[in-house]
Amino acid sequence: MPRFTDKTIDNIRSRVTISDVMQNYAFIENKGGSKWVKCPFHGGGNERTPSCKLDDARGTFYCFGCHESGDIFSLVMKKEGVDFSSAVEMLAKKAGVELEEVSDTYNKDEAKKRREEKENLYDLYSRLSNTFHYLLLNSKEGEKAREYLKKRNVSSEMIELFHLGYAPSNKDWLYSFLSGKGYSPTFLNQSGLFSQKSDKWPLFRSRLMFPIRDRQGRTIAFSGRDLTGDERAPKYINSPETTIYQKKENYFGLYEAKNTIAEGKIGPILCEGNFDVVAMHQAGYTSAIASLGTSFTNEQCANIKKWYPNNQVFNILFDSDAAGQKSTERALLIINRNGFEQRVHKLTTAKDASELLERDGEEGVKNEFEPYVSGFDYLVQTNLNRYDIKTARGKVDFLKSLSEYLAGCSSEVERDSYILSLSSILGVSDETIKEDLNKARTTGKSVEGGEEEAADNKERERRISIDLFALLYLANHRSIFRIYRSKLSFGDLEDRDAQKLYVAMENAMRDGVESNELFLTYLGDPELRSMVSTSFALDEYGKLQEGALDEAIDRIRLRSMEKKRDVLTTQLKLSGTLDPDEVQDLLERKVKLDISIKELRSKLLLVKVNSEE
Repeated sequence: MPRFTDKTIDNIRSRVTISDVMQNYAFIENKGGSKWVKCPFHGGGNERTPSCKLDDARGTFYCFGCHESGDIFSLVMKKEGVDFSSAVEMLAKKAGVELEEVSDTYNKDEAKKRREEKENLYDLYSRLSNTFHYLLLNSKEGEKAREYLKKRNVSSEMIELFHLGYAPSNKDWLYSFLSGKGYSPTFLNQSGLFSQKSDKWPLFRSRLMFPIRDRQGRTIAFSGRDLTGDERAPKYINSPETTIYQKKENYFGLYEAKNTIAEGKIGPILCEGNFDVVAMHQAGYTSAIASLGTSFTNEQCANIKKWYPNNQVFNILFDSDAAGQKSTERALLIINRNGFEQRVHKLTTAKDASELLERDGEEGVKNEFEPYVSGFDYLVQTNLNRYDIKTARGKVDFLKSLSEYLAGCSSEVERDSYILSLSSILGVSDETIKEDLNKARTTGKSVEGGEEEAADNKERERRISIDLFALLYLANHRSIFRIYRSKLSFGDLEDRDAQKLYVAMENAMRDGVESNELFLTYLGDPELRSMVSTSFALDEYGKLQEGALDEAIDRIRLRSMEKKRDVLTTQLKLSGTLDPDEVQDLLERKVKLDISIKELRSKLLLVKVNSEE
């Protein structure tokens, strides 16, 4: 991800206000000399009165309802679902600002060249999407694709909505067509449009084309369905990953579904295939999406959570066969761990939604889709069919099959209610079940993230630690970090988020980064980045109060000293194997620590007395 210079960021901020950006998402009202909007992040913009205040002078927004906050860059990131670099690029274009990158390995000319190549890819895929669409609707060869869509009962409205297309069978046309438009052989070779066996053979031939679009509506990849009937040909071919397309983070149908998902009423409907998405939209369920030639990923789920904070529900409508059932179980673990309510829709008279549309039309899809069961009930019923819970071994295996799901529940109340239900089913006490689950939790790993991520989430559930308070304060006043880093070392910190912040500030200080926006790019953890971004808009951290910071750092240092002293005390107790010089060294170090601890305690006690007077 490119890092842009402070000059670039400052130029954008000087030309674009928070009101300029917010007006794209909400109506701005003037009230009491201040600007307010109905929050675009909660309530679906349907609040009775505006709760989100804009501050053009500081370039920030803050919602007094949901506490969402940020600046022009974070607003674009949250509403458009893009990373910081993309937000900078979008706002630079709006402001007419030339982009400059900070890079250790590329000079400015090379950085500019990479940006141009990326823009050229967007242009290429957009141009080709329009060409495929034209060929589907107008070419003689496209007739077989039109007939195929008619057979599948796909309406002309859906053909237009999803911009479906047709790739001709001629193996020479695409390279000739694109090179005639001025694209270089090197660029075309890296475009993801040609076969690895021959750099002039198109990847997609005689296929019905599904453009894959990002949330801004830009075509970033294709998925092609074979129309030759050749059993040796793969039914679907998907674009390889490129600089503008990463399959584990994107969806088919998201651009078409984003407005419905943003409303937060029905939630996304996760389907297995492209035609299922089309069928659901045609039947009126316009929040349908599908993962892209791969299993549903944690990144895809986390993106929905990030992009659509109003959304609380995730629906699953996978194929009714064994593979679909397995995919449903895996998806439930990921969705549950991300905090969504899960609803599983099971088809009883067809394999998938597209088959229903083809056979029974829109009404057939509606009749089958409406019934659903909760994610927990689905897993219980599925595993009751797998294991004989009349036997002790069957009970153990049944409980083990649900342990990962239960470990992923974000609410203890929710988890306990599920455990009580399992207690009734298995005929054993809830305490026994909890015991077994705790054992499984200490030895097992969770899906796609493992124990470390689960521990991170658990850490964030508690209140902000003194470590994190101090580091958030320093993050807001990074000009004094150089002074305080001599008082507070990385090893003094216990909070994992505080440690990440410390490293980020070290790196930013080394690179001479000053702007908040650039500093946020040093934080790889999206939740921590959001927390720090929010702190930039809060007076609690914005006002310089070194007394509070000094006290927090003294308490952290005291804790660290006391732990070091405990270690020395333990070593002295086991000093029988040490020579006299080593014992003397331990004693001297302990005495010095005792003195430092006593002095620090006295200092903190004095601070407390003064504050009470």
